[in-house]
Amino acid sequence: MPLLVEEAAKLSVDQLERGIIEEIIVQDDLFALFPFVHVNGKAYDYIREATLSEGSFLDPYEDITEGAATFEEVQAKLRILAGHVDLDNFLVETQSDTQDQLAVQLAAKAKALGMQFRRTLVNGDSTKNRKEFDGVKMLVPAKQTLIAGADGAAVSFTMLDELRDAVIGGADVLMMRKGTWRAIKALLRAMGGNDAGTIIVKDFGKPLPAFDGTPVIINDYITADEVQGASTASTSIYALRLNEVDGVHGLYGGATAGLRVEEIGKLEGKDAQRWRLKWYCGTALKRTTSVARLKGVTNI
Repeated sequence: MPLLVEEAAKLSVDQLERGIIEEIIVQDDLFALFPFVHVNGKAYDYIREATLSEGSFLDPYEDITEGAATFEEVQAKLRILAGHVDLDNFLVETQSDTQDQLAVQLAAKAKALGMQFRRTLVNGDSTKNRKEFDGVKMLVPAKQTLIAGADGAAVSFTMLDELRDAVIGGADVLMMRKGTWRAIKALLRAMGGNDAGTIIVKDFGKPLPAFDGTPVIINDYITADEVQGASTASTSIYALRLNEVDGVHGLYGGATAGLRVEEIGKLEGKDAQRWRLKWYCGTALKRTTSVARLKGVTNI
């Protein structure tokens, strides 16, 4: 079973580190459900099935043709997400009577790095910034991308069914913006009192909205200014299969998954201490048909 960051938080002995991870989990459903695999080294190599070889119908005594499956080697690299906080000793020691200056600054830095990670988990693009990992948007191949309309279109039940059907083995979640989900709920109500139900996801602990039995993750890091034909204000809905065997999952290097806090020590020439927050992280997609994207949705 993959390591969920929620479980990593339970195992962490550092109260500050654990608190940081738990705060991010509360704020982001995708982050909480995203499985993570530990990587020994700076990259994660895996084999992806490319083509299969079928047989042939034969006449008696006809030669049987040979054929074998082909595979491709895929490499996902770990990236470094890190930041420093320098704290003046005078301020820490003389102005912590009301608020612990160290705790406040570290919490604020962790919040900012957490937001950056969650944003990258959706929109990361290593072709534009080679230092960051690819997010869900970049992991979806062209053949798994559906178009709502040439110039964008409002979401429909048929579109959602086609999106889920594109994920072989079944989608674990649908991910969309709040405005898109509001539009879907309006369609359900218009059918005569129906509304979106909720389900409780195992190991998550709280109910999530659901469409026809598939949990829905609300994620406003999905952009609302995508261009589709004449439309310059559209968004996307994603269907994701989340697991470490044939789906999409996260990667982490080092001792634990999640942000780690290190005390670097005294700064030369300054009466100050430096703290470092870091995460060695990345993403991997085992099977290309485990993700799908519906783009050009005008309900933002």
